Amino acid sequence: MELSFCSFASGSSGNCCLIKSTEGAILIDAGISTKKIHKSMNDIGVDRSEIKGVFITHEHTDHIKGINVLTKQNPGWQVFASRGTGACIRGRMHNEERLSCFDAGDTIYIGNMRITSVKTSHDAADPVCYSVKCGNSKIFILTDTGFISQEAFLHMQSSDLIVLEANHEVNMLKAGPYPYSLKQRILGDRGHLSNEDAGSCLAEVMRSDGRFRKVFLAHLSSENNFPRLAAQTVINILEENKFYIGKHLSLEVMRRDEISCVAEV
Repeated sequence: MELSFCSFASGSSGNCCLIKSTEGAILIDAGISTKKIHKSMNDIGVDRSEIKGVFITHEHTDHIKGINVLTKQNPGWQVFASRGTGACIRGRMHNEERLSCFDAGDTIYIGNMRITSVKTSHDAADPVCYSVKCGNSKIFILTDTGFISQEAFLHMQSSDLIVLEANHEVNMLKAGPYPYSLKQRILGDRGHLSNEDAGSCLAEVMRSDGRFRKVFLAHLSSENNFPRLAAQTVINILEENKFYIGKHLSLEVMRRDEISCVAEV
């Protein structure tokens, strides 16, 4: 086991997760309070000194709202973001000198971790997701995208742990109270992935080889989805394709305001 993963929060009210290797740890996004981030780290036994970087996916509030206090209280932590995202969050940070920007697609080395950014399709300035590799272990986190690119799909194929967006159930969204324009945005190519999108993608990934994978469903909408529905929709699609939980993969739904289990790969 070379990498471990834990989600501190996942959803439209805030997103943050931690990936740890033997030489340190990184955070992906800081969309919750610094107090909650510190408490979650303490709950899983990770010291602040172990954090080597905070990697931001995009500038929407549910991914960066804790960044100002977080950088103020942790002066040694470096923040990494794509150039377009960096331009948007620079003024939100306590110390802008600790912001390092990269081009989407670049790879950054943190200790023994290789962190590769992958461009996503979302209504943000320069959104990315991240692949984290250490030795023979790989974690891929993909949320906040309207579709799955070939590059993202290839990263999933080679990953041992996949965090994949299952934002909404399409019929719930269409029949729900959101304005028509917002519904179209969510359903569009720069919106979010549905439960069906997640299930179909995972079935295709599983067809590529016999690797056992740990899967977390992420960024569920509080208005247009709920955990049991997301999980069952994905399970139904997987079973239609002869893939079964426990035999071919594990499946957990990340909660909006709850810490997840610590998963190792």
